[in-house]
Amino acid sequence: MPEAKDEFINQIERFVQNELRNHDGSHDWWHIHRVRNNALTLAKHEGITSKEDLQIIEVASLLHDVRDWKYAKEQRGSLEDVVEDILKDYPHKKTTLDVINNIGFKEELKTETKSTMDEASCAIRGDVKFKIVSDADRLDAIGAIGIGRTFCFGGAKKNPMHDPTIPPNINLTREEYQATHNPGMVNTTINHFHEKLLKLKDMMKTESGTNMARRRHEVMERFLKDFHDEWEGL
Repeated sequence: MPEAKDEFINQIERFVQNELRNHDGSHDWWHIHRVRNNALTLAKHEGITSKEDLQIIEVASLLHDVRDWKYAKEQRGSLEDVVEDILKDYPHKKTTLDVINNIGFKEELKTETKSTMDEASCAIRGDVKFKIVSDADRLDAIGAIGIGRTFCFGGAKKNPMHDPTIPPNINLTREEYQATHNPGMVNTTINHFHEKLLKLKDMMKTESGTNMARRRHEVMERFLKDFHDEWEGL
């Protein structure tokens, strides 16, 4: 166990800042900073008081985008490989990694190759720590911040902002969702709202997360109405 929690967290912060130094603004250090704040707020609302549980929530929030699959071709090594040293003496390493490895949107999409979820994934999804970190990450994907991040990511990937001739695929499978991030795959930033972001409100896992998501969802709905009105010159 690290000698002092504060230095342990500081060490992880420095590690994450270095890992994400080349990411665009949608998945940079400040995204991590906001997700941690969201998670600790949710933990308070959900009545989490255990220091161990709060630390797991914080560590998982900090590390959740390290070696993210969307940037995999720009990096080498898996999450487990690169955090081995920094978590080697951490007694909750397995739980932390289980939380991180299961929080992604794609993990809840239907897959063309697997019909059932493995036991480890089923177990961690019942853990309130997983629910809190998952909700915290999704809250940063919606609302005003979510709108900004979506256009930031789309611009970094050189996606068109909007093209009415390219309809959204609102029933994406996991494989199709992952394919939308492949080089050369044309999709639009506005489609991302319909394919993912507008779904997140109903995928929240905690009561407090659901309440926060409702307000942010309304922000996106108002934005999309205004966007399409302006697109048509109204």
